Amino acid sequence: MNDQTNRPPTWIELESVKPMKTAEEMTSLDRDTLRREYPERIVELSRKRRGMKLKHILAITRGE
Repeated sequence: MNDQTNRPPTWIELESVKPMKTAEEMTSLDRDTLRREYPERIVELSRKRRGMKLKHILAITRGE
């Protein structure tokens, strides 16, 4: 068994910005729902690219 699969994310991993597709997959929410319900948690990477920090994705999955 790999120790890395059972450890909590490091602070740098929690601060990393994941693509919206990853946020959709992890939260089971559609990107439009994420934009509507959590606009303050969306990070604009460029004019066309957006993402979310892993810590915010995990908070949404916990219902926070």
